Amino acid sequence: MQVKYEVQEFTLCDGWINNWSFTDDDGQTKQSLFDTRESAEWALIDFIEDCNTEVEEGNMPDAPEYSDYKIVEVQL
Repeated sequence: MQVKYEVQEFTLCDGWINNWSFTDDDGQTKQSLFDTRESAEWALIDFIEDCNTEVEEGNMPDAPEYSDYKIVEVQL
């Protein structure tokens, strides 16, 4: 069994879910999974920093908080 990590956010309809995805080279959309907890944490930090930049530039009203997300171990 393989262990990966995902970033989850809370939604009103579905609770905590992985909304992060990417498009692979074949054009398929797949959920984002990370090999280590640390890589998931860095991806989340980068995301929050990007959102803060967008707020500063007037492109977003508010940035999400780190506490709005959690990193969860998943077994494949």
